[in-house]
Amino acid sequence: MKFLRAAAAVLCGLAACSTRASGSAGAEQMNAALGLPIFPSNGTIWEEDASVVAQRLGLRPESETPDDANYRLYPREEMRVLGRRPYAISLSAQGGKVAAVGIVFANKGDSVGQFAPSAPGRRAPRPEQILRDYRKAIAEDDRALDEALEALAGPAARERTGSPGQMQERSRRRDWNGHALLLVSVRDEYVALRIVPPRDLDDANPAGRTSSRDLREKMSSRVQRRENGDVVIVGIPMVDQGPKGFCVPATMERMLRHLGIPADMYLLAMAANTRPGGGTLLEDVLFAVGDTIRRHARRIINISGGPEPSVVAKWIDAGVPVMWALRTSETVNERINARMRARSQTVDWKNWSDSLKQPRRDARALAKEAAEGHVCLITGYNRGTGEIALSDSYGPGYEERWITAEEAGVLSQGAMAVVAW
Repeated sequence: MKFLRAAAAVLCGLAACSTRASGSAGAEQMNAALGLPIFPSNGTIWEEDASVVAQRLGLRPESETPDDANYRLYPREEMRVLGRRPYAISLSAQGGKVAAVGIVFANKGDSVGQFAPSAPGRRAPRPEQILRDYRKAIAEDDRALDEALEALAGPAARERTGSPGQMQERSRRRDWNGHALLLVSVRDEYVALRIVPPRDLDDANPAGRTSSRDLREKMSSRVQRRENGDVVIVGIPMVDQGPKGFCVPATMERMLRHLGIPADMYLLAMAANTRPGGGTLLEDVLFAVGDTIRRHARRIINISGGPEPSVVAKWIDAGVPVMWALRTSETVNERINARMRARSQTVDWKNWSDSLKQPRRDARALAKEAAEGHVCLITGYNRGTGEIALSDSYGPGYEERWITAEEAGVLSQGAMAVVAW
């Protein structure tokens, strides 16, 4: 409670002590309290160019598609927002304009790493201690952030956001200068501050979903056919899962956003019962998004067969990426990256195909080095070279990497699925 009183005193000073009563902090006061130059001195961020706001906040471009763009930052440990440590800051854009800003505080993914040993000889905390620490941090962040926001923007109203069922959140909403400030807190899961346009919450008749016909045309337009035989889906949103095992929820976010369905990996991790620090079963996230998928007139289709061109071609040709469960390791990734450097310089594709004979023969040895469970997207194939293209949720630079069908076969955990019409 001493900390909360101290934080409130600082905020009261920033807001000339009238904020607690009126909730009428100006942009300068709000930015000072946040520790981030989010808001312009006049108007709203919805009127600004998204890249300008992202640059102002120090966010890095994460992805840009014909429909949207995303920026993200995993801040340094010493950074503070409203007196609390943020673990991820993101900005999404539509049509070049800001659509939303999200700041994630204590959570069961990013926060767990802070309790690991940081120096040689330091005793590792017990698992039960790690659980107590991150859960305590979530509760403390929730209390401190709510008090800080009340000092700046007044009392909150209760709000339900997201899709009904597992994908729904309860939040505390405060409207401030044309912005809706949503403090979302899910016990033992995460705390987040989301800044969205009030109309997105108040519109009783939001834009209708994309028809299956229009979606097919849109997806088909994203399929790129190259002279070397590569058939690849381009323009899939990238999501950087960060230093945590969120490959499944991050990959699902990418899949859903590609299909025009709003998604967030932290919410998906909550709905799919992701373990602290990471670890999610593919079937759990597929089950969690079931209602949301059906509400958008889409369906989940499990794919039988192995991860090879003849199996995935049907979906890639339609512009639909395939979610694939596999085993991987740092060594596997290093080998794929090294081969991608050679592939990017190739001009003689007959020679390239011949050069893959050795990796095909060594596929079983590669499998012995892979011990970590992972999920990524299959986004392309090449029948001539017998390769498939992978896209991992590791951020820019991992949008497109190729491996042979033989390597994919020995790395596969046997589960593949798509979200389609």
